[in-house]
Amino acid sequence: MVVGAGLAALRGAEAMRRAGYSGSLTIVGAEPYSPYDRPPLSKHVLTGHISADAMTLPSSLDGDVDWRLGSPADYLDRAAQVVHLADGSALSYDRRLIATGTRARPWPNPHEAKLVGVYSLRGRDDAVALRAALVARPKRVLVIGGGLIGCEVASACRQLGLPVTLVQPGPAPLGRALGRYIGGIVGAMHAVRGVDLRLGAEVE
Repeated sequence: MVVGAGLAALRGAEAMRRAGYSGSLTIVGAEPYSPYDRPPLSKHVLTGHISADAMTLPSSLDGDVDWRLGSPADYLDRAAQVVHLADGSALSYDRRLIATGTRARPWPNPHEAKLVGVYSLRGRDDAVALRAALVARPKRVLVIGGGLIGCEVASACRQLGLPVTLVQPGPAPLGRALGRYIGGIVGAMHAVRGVDLRLGAEVE
């Protein structure tokens, strides 16, 4: 059994088959979609250059795989060798590969997170919803966080001609990943393209 239906899970399942495993194989995924390419979500999907349904990853898996998509794994009973899904079903296994990836960090206040116009970006549905919001031509977009996803969303907004402000608590975008010097270059590029950078600032 493979828990997760992203790139790592897909390649792991393919590796099992290439290594000679021919037994039953179940792949569990929280989203209702076959494994797809995530990087374009914050780039080409937001700008409309690629549709979200065109990002399915090619696969060498045959039709003998049992895909259990649309219901996330809820918890793992290691003693009984059973994975329980959120829909109430339970799947037994002999061996398991856990490749669930990460989740978007939720907004601290769940009531504020449900307000109209507040979005997070992690999965395909998130990108589709945010794309629709951007097409509606908001007066200004606020991006909270100057990491990779935040910078790409800000860049996509400018490509669409939308005013955008990016709030980053550190001294430079991507500073934690690339360092302050390279982050400063990234920030300068964003500023030249019209992104309103608010560095050293936090949202209260």
